[in-house]
Amino acid sequence: MLKKIIKKCLGEDINIINTSFDKENCPKALENFINNNPVYLNKYSQFGKRKDLKDFYPSIKKIEKGFYLLNQELDVYNEKDYVPVQEIYTVRTGNPINYKAFPMAKEYMMRILLSKYLFRYPSIEGHVKARGHFVNYLIREGFQEKKSKGYDGIGIENVIFACSTTHAFTMILDTILREEDVVIMTGPNYGLFAVEPERINGRVEVLNLREEDNFYVNPKLLAERIDEINNELKKKWAGKLDYVPRVVAFLNMNPHNPLGKVMNSKNIDILKGIGDVCLEKGVFVIDDLIYRDITFDLDDKAIPLASFPKYFNNTISLFGLSKSYGLAGIRAGAVVAPIPICKGIGEKIFTSMDSLPVFQVQALAGAFNGTNRRYRQANKYFKALIKKYKYQLDFVKTLIEGIETVSDEKISKKIKKDMRKYVKDDNLQNILLNGIPRLKIRKCTYPESGFFIVVDFTEFKDKSIDGNIIKNETDLIKYLYKKSKFKTIMGQNMSWPYENEMIGRFNFAIDIPDLIDNFIGLHKALNEEFVCVKDLEK
Repeated sequence: MLKKIIKKCLGEDINIINTSFDKENCPKALENFINNNPVYLNKYSQFGKRKDLKDFYPSIKKIEKGFYLLNQELDVYNEKDYVPVQEIYTVRTGNPINYKAFPMAKEYMMRILLSKYLFRYPSIEGHVKARGHFVNYLIREGFQEKKSKGYDGIGIENVIFACSTTHAFTMILDTILREEDVVIMTGPNYGLFAVEPERINGRVEVLNLREEDNFYVNPKLLAERIDEINNELKKKWAGKLDYVPRVVAFLNMNPHNPLGKVMNSKNIDILKGIGDVCLEKGVFVIDDLIYRDITFDLDDKAIPLASFPKYFNNTISLFGLSKSYGLAGIRAGAVVAPIPICKGIGEKIFTSMDSLPVFQVQALAGAFNGTNRRYRQANKYFKALIKKYKYQLDFVKTLIEGIETVSDEKISKKIKKDMRKYVKDDNLQNILLNGIPRLKIRKCTYPESGFFIVVDFTEFKDKSIDGNIIKNETDLIKYLYKKSKFKTIMGQNMSWPYENEMIGRFNFAIDIPDLIDNFIGLHKALNEEFVCVKDLEK
């Protein structure tokens, strides 16, 4: 109440005013626009479309189908006055854990806010000092400073900033991709990145990861897939365009999203194999390192491919604040690449927004610099952050497979204590601690980084649950939503390679009470022994 009074006195008490659009008030120009773009009157989120208005290619069409199932079709099961739970409170979200922002990034942002230079327009690439900080960070992380055969060395000309890693990725594609050129993604993948090449009239093809490779990229299969796609493109497009489309890039997520697989010193041969294949085939590696700083083994983090001089000029590296630094709301990303690529991205920035916001640039300089103080802060910050992530991973493992699967007695006791804290009914506590029968973590996918876990619903396939026959993922997600309003990212949303399986992607970084709420919904739908408890105290 006191806060409301203070805000009112300061004139900061905001009255939120809503409006709606009435076609009756439409002038001719707006009417023409609406007739040409009726989708903009749709109340639902849209997946987007290709610029040439053609259908998406099959890999993306599957993701599109899954998107509209989750974001539109399930609404038919809503009661009249049902208010959906915000996505940030569900296992479906892509938000990182609720954690304080990296101190030095906050400090650098405050510096610019208090400076006398805010009246100036910033530079296209980001301030030279900020890029200098970033280069010093890269050198401390293993990038080579000196020139060598086939390598120009690294400097500020190799760094360019962006408003987010998504923004950076889009500009990279817009720089290197021609119409019908192909970007190869892994299956599974991050569906919202997977669609980006096709929105600018490119094409996405999938390299399925395999259990026998422990869901790591197999360089030999990558080489074969590149050749296969290039041969297909040659047959289809020879003589029809003034060039023959080809595979131009492979998106290498290290750590992987959603699997959390890490390529570090333990499996460096895989990483180098990817680099060698792409060098030989004339294919860029887009090295997505956004989850790198939340590698659970902080002494052996994901290795940037471009830190090897041999691969630098064939690699475009992506860094950012969103996943690791408690600053997803800042939306700041960075690209490290050969000078011509950075020049191309700079042109895209200049023609679309003139220059980059200085606030994001300062945040990046505070997070990525080579000072001893930064590294002292990072050691303390990430040690505590990773501990929290690993605990939440154990907590969700308990909710899926039961407390007996947690071998650390200290962690097990803490999980039981938290369960008693948030769940007052003893019977419900026991049910949650015993996991959900037939639900499990997908074999070979236990994460080494990030905040997603791959959950296997396959044992429910072809079973009758509450009178519903579950034949596939669509049946499953419709049933779960009808029964308990539960929904999450499923296999078809992320190109899961085994189509006979029913797979979900759960975010284990949401707050513990919200995790519990989500799993109560799953128990309600899937566990016959579930006992409904009316009052769940948080």
